[in-house]
Amino acid sequence: MPEEAEVLRAAQESLLEEMRRWGYRHVITPMVESIDVLELGLNADQRRRLFKFSDARGEVVALVGERTIPVARLVAGKLRSAALPLRLCYAGAVLSADEGRFHQRRETYQVGAELVGASGAAADAEVIALAARCLEAAGLRRYQVDVGHAEFFHGIMDAVRLPAVVKAGVRRALAARDFVALEELLERTPLRSAEHELLLRFPALRGGSEILAAAGGLVRNRRSEKALSELARVQELLVAHGLGGVVGLDLGAIRDFDYYTGIIFEGYGPDLGRPVAQGGRYDRLLSRFGRPAPATGFVVQLDLVCELLTGSARPPALPRIDAAVAWTGSGLETALRLGSTLRLFGMRAVVDTEARRDRDARMWWRAVGAENLIQCRGASKVAWTARGGRTRTLPPEQVAARLAGAHV
Repeated sequence: MPEEAEVLRAAQESLLEEMRRWGYRHVITPMVESIDVLELGLNADQRRRLFKFSDARGEVVALVGERTIPVARLVAGKLRSAALPLRLCYAGAVLSADEGRFHQRRETYQVGAELVGASGAAADAEVIALAARCLEAAGLRRYQVDVGHAEFFHGIMDAVRLPAVVKAGVRRALAARDFVALEELLERTPLRSAEHELLLRFPALRGGSEILAAAGGLVRNRRSEKALSELARVQELLVAHGLGGVVGLDLGAIRDFDYYTGIIFEGYGPDLGRPVAQGGRYDRLLSRFGRPAPATGFVVQLDLVCELLTGSARPPALPRIDAAVAWTGSGLETALRLGSTLRLFGMRAVVDTEARRDRDARMWWRAVGAENLIQCRGASKVAWTARGGRTRTLPPEQVAARLAGAHV
């Protein structure tokens, strides 16, 4: 609907403008990709969610379900000679054949950013800080960012001796935060009590800096210990970014894409149990496209941002229409010229398509919802009525000048 579309468009432009302020360049990636390209970054379950079809040559193609992989292909292809690091941003729709993935929708809109060719805590902190500032730019005043580390979980999985199919089940249960399924699954395994307890406590490892010490006392493997050390440094840098008050730690976070290799994060708005922003580090994805490079990035779910904004106590104001220009008799040419002049001054002006007398013109003005009504009855004079004000008769150029002065 027009009102919702205006909110979504305004949020998208605000996000992209914030990304540009951080030095990110806008790119446009294809909506349709070869399934062979997507297979380089997606596992079998993720490929199952794609809308797939055959093109005129009989090749299998798919509608993209996320845009990190198309960006990776772009960096390894047409941007192969570009110096690293590259800061890129994008916006567009993604689709899924799985209705539940986008919460009873098959299509959603995303704005994302990727920092390619930069490793280390400074790069991770930049991307998380940018994601937070993007939520603010979109209009969210209350939000929280939960930061975790993919390697913390992988270290635990390395340390427990379980069949691959059971590990996959544990991962799915944790990703869905289905603790009942997790406990049922673990009850059927030969895990010792300490390992069993660790996996059950894993989703609850959320909070502030104290979680790092608590988690350090639970694990005894180098992979998880290194993850905790990296996480501590990123948290310090996020405080330097001025985000200490909105960043928490979530060691139980599990993402549904396999390519994440390090710091991961999710951003939440008020009273919404689903993340409106999510991302993380994926250092091995670019090598699958022939250009090995570290990388990190995130996406903002525009639909959820708009849901939060329109449901807030003070929903965002829609772009106003500055002038409704009506006409009658020989006033059409004057109305058209006046509408063009107002638009040249940066105003929004609607010129009526049919002649209307005073009463009908005022009814049309209220239906349009414009701030001003201008009625053109000839070339030399027009009637100008501001909302809540009296009607004045002036030359059209004076009306344009006064409206332009008020607009500035």
